Amino acid sequence: MLVALGILLVAATARAFPVLAGGGLFGLGNYDDGVHYAAAVAFTSGELPYRDFLLLHPPGIVLLLTPAALLGAVLGDPTGMAVARVGWWVLGGVNAVLVARIVLPFGRAAALVGGLGYALFFPAVYSEHTALLEPPATTCLLVSLLLVRATEPGARLSGRRVLLAGAVLGFAVTLKIWGVVPVLVVVGWLLGGRRFRTAAAYLAGAVGICLVVYLPFFLSAPSQMWRLVVTDQVGRRPLDVAFVKRLTDLSGMSLWAPASGGLTPLIVAALVVGVVCTLVAVLLRRSRLLGLLTVALVGMLLLTPSWFVHYSGLTAAPVVLVTATATGALLAVLRRATGRTWVGGVLVAVGLVGLLGYAHQFLDLRLIRAFPGPALARALVGVPGCIATDDPSTLIQTDLLRRNIARGCRIEIDLGGVNYDLEHPDSVQVSRARNPNWQQYCLDYYRASDAVISVRFRSGFGYSRSTGQVYESWPELARVDRYVVRIPQPATP
Repeated sequence: MLVALGILLVAATARAFPVLAGGGLFGLGNYDDGVHYAAAVAFTSGELPYRDFLLLHPPGIVLLLTPAALLGAVLGDPTGMAVARVGWWVLGGVNAVLVARIVLPFGRAAALVGGLGYALFFPAVYSEHTALLEPPATTCLLVSLLLVRATEPGARLSGRRVLLAGAVLGFAVTLKIWGVVPVLVVVGWLLGGRRFRTAAAYLAGAVGICLVVYLPFFLSAPSQMWRLVVTDQVGRRPLDVAFVKRLTDLSGMSLWAPASGGLTPLIVAALVVGVVCTLVAVLLRRSRLLGLLTVALVGMLLLTPSWFVHYSGLTAAPVVLVTATATGALLAVLRRATGRTWVGGVLVAVGLVGLLGYAHQFLDLRLIRAFPGPALARALVGVPGCIATDDPSTLIQTDLLRRNIARGCRIEIDLGGVNYDLEHPDSVQVSRARNPNWQQYCLDYYRASDAVISVRFRSGFGYSRSTGQVYESWPELARVDRYVVRIPQPATP
């Protein structure tokens, strides 16, 4: 119990430090976290995603953040968002403990390596520092693996336990459609073991929870939900992200990558170790499912058209799991070969020292931007109508999002994401700056408001040059630090 608590505290601290050392709990995150929380606020205010506002992901994250949004209704949305972030830190700690528990059959040393390894693995630290999709999806995967006793392939499983395991991992599909992949891998693993009834029950649990979560939202806006969640995601234009960049992020070596984006001997070594550990996991019957999950999820992320560093959080747990199981297998071989248990203990101690050296880089990590929310709120409180922004965290941290909704203002919680739903006039998907439809949509949204504050986009990034010039030409209402509130002007004839 004390070891588990220690792992949880290490993980939570590793996620909290880059936030508190940066902009703090009330700063601007990576944009997606603001979208997720704002969607929950809109939902708890009586608005439905897909029908009333754009949401490019399934509704699971909205349901998960509903308690934080309800708390925000009482204590203010800056506090609600802060609580959500702290909750994700704790979730990261829980995930680390779950990793340790899953690999415990391979020995206490393997469990310690797994738990602390996940606690300090950069893809996990990054994705779990704020309210992103990957952490709860990881929790679903880990709990499901425990329920099906993934490292005990011959274990007897009750029908109720299997249904629950399927439902838990099925919930990950309600967070991101990529969640279908691990469900299929687990079902295939069960079928490969000739456990046909168990596979059917597991799949029934997964399908059942998806129907429960998806159906109410789908019935309210079937065509919009299908287009936003499936068509727009599958049809995303490929981003110009080097294959090497993806490998580096997946290996957990993002902070050690050179500015040129190339491979260093350290990164190559990390990749080689990862491949070897995955092969060992696939070859060993007790860890085969963990290896198959690693191969499937890494392969999916290498092929997906879009890429952001937090995507690597989806593979963080499988990568650490196969590393820990391979460690446990190696220590067992050494014990049999030498007859001395202390040899393995020395190797584990050396590995933990190396892990601390790896985590030392986190001391310079800053993941949240400082934001003068209260000062901007005072500047905006007198605006009689609606306030528009290109980042929903602006309205969250000024606690003006609910005021916008109460006044019947246009709900745009993901202005950037609208580009995935607006084709270029030539029916091709291009960047926002090159999409005249998105440029016009953006300006129309701003002009439908009484004040605008743009904190994310600028000319050449999001805005085209002409849109940037139009925005910069609008008169200033207020200026706080480097943030400018502007009064939108009608289009000139």
